[in-house]
Amino acid sequence: MRHSSRWTRRLPLVAALAVFGACAPAGPSPDAMVAAADSLDQRFLDGFNAGDLDALMATYWNSPEFVTIALAGMGDVGWEAAKADWATSLPTMQGARLAFSEAHNIPAGEVVLGWGRWTMTFPEVDGTAMVMQGRYSDVKAMRDGQWVYLMDHASVPMAPPQDAAE
Repeated sequence: MRHSSRWTRRLPLVAALAVFGACAPAGPSPDAMVAAADSLDQRFLDGFNAGDLDALMATYWNSPEFVTIALAGMGDVGWEAAKADWATSLPTMQGARLAFSEAHNIPAGEVVLGWGRWTMTFPEVDGTAMVMQGRYSDVKAMRDGQWVYLMDHASVPMAPPQDAAE
């Protein structure tokens, strides 16, 4: 009898732990999500700056549902299409250095929304380096055990309108 009364006294504690465990949020904390998104951004920059197609593609969701809208063209749907596009364009940017001059990552449910500004500096030709600036937006999430981009969009601002007096 004494043995069963000990379990009877512990039953409310066990039940409370089960209820609190069931109510705990699933998945990583918002801070952990932002840290993972920041790390993914750095992996993307490292892959681009090394001219490493495989490293760059490892940052993207390997899915036919992946969406990328790069500087050239109107966009690609699917990891294979994005890889074909990068395989063509990455060699033309050999030696270019990409950096995020402003970066934001905010958790939104199970994804992280990213946006900011980038600067790409091309190697000097005749003593002059070309610098391009633009903006980006993306959606990041955990897929198959790693953080990847589900959607990636880069663009450059439109040129200012020509002065009507000219």
